[in-house]
Amino acid sequence: MKIVFFTETYLPQVNGVATSTSLFRKYLEKRGHDVFIIAPIAPKGDHKVLKVPGVRFPMEKQHIISIPVKKRIRDFIHGFDPDVIHSHTPFILGFFALKIQQDFGIPHVHTYHTLLVEYRHYIPPPIRPSRSVVEEFSAWFCNQVDHVIAPTEEIRKELVKYGVEKEITVIPTGIDIDSFRGENRFDVRKKHGIGKDERIILFAGRLAKEKNVFFTLRIFKRLVEEGRKVSFIIAGDGPLRMDIEEALDEWEIKNKVVLTGYLRRDDLIEYYKQSDLFIFASLTETQGLVVLESLAAGTPVVAIAEKGIKDVLEDGRGALLVKGEDEDDFLVKVKSILDDDSKRERLSKLGIEYVEEKWSMDSAVEKLLKIYGNLSRKEKKIYHIPRIFETVMRKLEKIENRIFVGS
Repeated sequence: MKIVFFTETYLPQVNGVATSTSLFRKYLEKRGHDVFIIAPIAPKGDHKVLKVPGVRFPMEKQHIISIPVKKRIRDFIHGFDPDVIHSHTPFILGFFALKIQQDFGIPHVHTYHTLLVEYRHYIPPPIRPSRSVVEEFSAWFCNQVDHVIAPTEEIRKELVKYGVEKEITVIPTGIDIDSFRGENRFDVRKKHGIGKDERIILFAGRLAKEKNVFFTLRIFKRLVEEGRKVSFIIAGDGPLRMDIEEALDEWEIKNKVVLTGYLRRDDLIEYYKQSDLFIFASLTETQGLVVLESLAAGTPVVAIAEKGIKDVLEDGRGALLVKGEDEDDFLVKVKSILDDDSKRERLSKLGIEYVEEKWSMDSAVEKLLKIYGNLSRKEKKIYHIPRIFETVMRKLEKIENRIFVGS
């Protein structure tokens, strides 16, 4: 089977969507399928990625806004002749996927990776859409495709509430368990000057409002105030980095916290493997792959049981869950693991078993291939595109004609 993924983010970026698309590609290819990626970013030397032009998002420099070249994409699709297209974004490249679906009659699957309503704060107030507008847009996009995939049951319910009428299948991204095995590539403690008698607490994710990073910082601050020998590694970067650095100075705990910035995926795995505890307080996850990756590495998790997190973790199976933003309860659970080596080792083993039992990539790919196989080519489909998006597409075509065509 020949498959094309449309995505606004891909390797070497480290985030949930990039991880998901790269893993599904890897496991589909292992089964003999031919997968191509269309994205504005690509690993060096990866000839299975059609890289389209893009510009940095003004408010989030690590994000790239695609400016696709329509002719290049159409020529590629015509030559590759895919059996199915799979969009992982409802934005610019998602619209191009809709256009390909319409013009070529190719079945179109869409994965709704992100709860967009929780990210409206990145758009300046004069043009920030209301919650209802974002929900209506999400429903409209999902209703244009042939099949929708949600990472968790919670997200499936949200989409139904929005008004999505197309069939929705829950397929969480699985974990590439083998990548968490083997010898350590480097010593995290030595790299950051962390003593052997110190416990390493890890957070991995974007330093952004929706990740609730300051909640975890306050937990760590209280541990330090109790005189505990702990170090906090924050793996990631984002718009709150300067605010975090200022707080660390103000709280006088800067020497106990490591800000790594963005890490390559293979490096991040080393931090998972060599930490004593992973803490996570995000309230807006669609799935929260980082908590499952931590369990796969044998590192117990303490997390707030909200949205996607409560769908993917089971209390006691490698993780301890906290209801709501209860700092006292969160702290109690953190200390219960830090203070009890046997409990930590038991949770470590249970977490590995849990991931191997419930979150293998093989079962996820089986479900995806079943969906692909049930879809067939159809007649060209004409649908109404909202006026604002028609305007965006026309402007993109003008940019293409002025700059990219013939380059």
